[in-house]
Amino acid sequence: MSKNNLDTDVLKVAMYLRLSQDDEKYDKGFKVESNSISNQRLQINDFIDKNEDMELIEEYVDDGYSGINFERPAFKKMMEDVITGNINCIVVKDLSRFGRDYIDSGRYLQRVFPSLDIRFIALNDNYDSYTASETEKNLVIPFKSFINDNYCRDTSAKVRSVCKVKRKQGQFISNYAPYGYEKDKEDKHKIVIDKEAEYVVRKIFSMKLEGYSSYSIAKHLNDNGIPSPMEHKKAKGIRYKTGFCTKAVAKWDTPAINRILTNEVYIGTLQQGKREKINYKLDKVVSKDKSDWIEIEDNHEAIIDPHDFEIVQKLLKCDIKAKTVGEKADLFSGLLFCKDCNAQMTKKVDKRGKTPTVYYICSSYNKGQDCSRHSIKQEELQRTVLEMIRHYIQYLGEYESVSEKIKEMEVSYELFQRVDKRQEYTKKSKAKFELLKSSLYQDLKEGIIAEEEFYDMREFYTNRIVESELILEKQSKEIARLYKKSLGNQNFLTGIKKYQNIGILERGLLVRLVDKIYVLEDKKIEIQFNYDETIEILDKLSSYTSQTPEIREVV
Repeated sequence: MSKNNLDTDVLKVAMYLRLSQDDEKYDKGFKVESNSISNQRLQINDFIDKNEDMELIEEYVDDGYSGINFERPAFKKMMEDVITGNINCIVVKDLSRFGRDYIDSGRYLQRVFPSLDIRFIALNDNYDSYTASETEKNLVIPFKSFINDNYCRDTSAKVRSVCKVKRKQGQFISNYAPYGYEKDKEDKHKIVIDKEAEYVVRKIFSMKLEGYSSYSIAKHLNDNGIPSPMEHKKAKGIRYKTGFCTKAVAKWDTPAINRILTNEVYIGTLQQGKREKINYKLDKVVSKDKSDWIEIEDNHEAIIDPHDFEIVQKLLKCDIKAKTVGEKADLFSGLLFCKDCNAQMTKKVDKRGKTPTVYYICSSYNKGQDCSRHSIKQEELQRTVLEMIRHYIQYLGEYESVSEKIKEMEVSYELFQRVDKRQEYTKKSKAKFELLKSSLYQDLKEGIIAEEEFYDMREFYTNRIVESELILEKQSKEIARLYKKSLGNQNFLTGIKKYQNIGILERGLLVRLVDKIYVLEDKKIEIQFNYDETIEILDKLSSYTSQTPEIREVV
């Protein structure tokens, strides 16, 4: 039984007011000036003053809340007062102020309010539930609610479409620029380097390359009073909201460091559309598959060298944690592997003598798994690796003239594709199977093959053609990767030449030059260098151009 009674002498009125930024985009005819909270209040007060049987009990204001759902604080408070009997009449300026969701609006207007004897009045829609006909209640008002809902749905689809186009054009459409960047003052859809935070980003990547764990980097920044990304934005007067911060004053932590270390925005690549709302009615956001992201390379000025970024991604996948907080990781951490089982080598310390002996053994062997020790002393390893790096740097020097010749040639992507012979062989194989498949029907018609053989062979050739297409797709991606890498590494020799007379092995140089160090059972080592692939590319390009000296293509 409801506590409310519409036959009382004076109606206990609730004035409900709502306004949000969404209203402008959901309704083309919406005007902020005429729908402001103050104007809504003025119109409703004027209506109540003209009705002697109405008494304003409470004003409920949801300023800044969307009408797509009813998860609004003031609305919830009003419903509590409705349930307790403090209110028996609700007045709004129009139905869109009450809500824009067709289903929930209809549920309140046609079920909840009638069951509680609540009189509902929407002034601009000329609707009063106490005097409305059945046609108005069951047809007109639901139709108007549907129109309001339809505005949201259509506009949401249009907004998504426009945003997608802008992302593909390389326009930055997020509310906040990533740490290290800021929105261009002349064009809010472009980002430029934030000079105040640039050095911090460089420091984070530098420390990771030097062997510090992400936790140690965060501690270093906090100890030195470097403001976290949130505090930096606050200091610049930006009203920044994030779900990552749970404290009054945000500090650097491991997740924050890792987000920076893995964000390709710092190499000039703009990645957008990583997440999306389930639909226009729900605020829940879901992550999208990376293949569905919109990526624009060379979109803005980079802070970090792409080669250094690539090395950091590799190091993040390895166990490079130092045992003591703030201490660097081991010189070879994340780089040293067993040649036989490909497991990482484990660092050990023998303290039995006067001077502790540091050595490495296979981690699989250390866990009792099926592999041998592959033991090697740290001192011997350092000496051998240093000597091999010296020879490698000397070897790279021989490619300086080749590299300069290739740069002058301005190698195009089309030339690069021709140099790589893998696709040429795959295309020939695909063409062969297509020819064989096309001749099957003629062989069947002439009686050379039976009908069963025809279907079996057609299926076989079709599968081979599909496999060739998949291989071609993979090869295209690999060639594109190698081409991009060759462009990015064109000046690598200049940076390496300064280490020609290196006397001490440093981790910074080690991670830039070395991809993996393999330890064999006889204490021998093999090194896989980061530039081996680049040298192979230079060899191919040099060989191809020497065979075709007249070629000189422009990108």
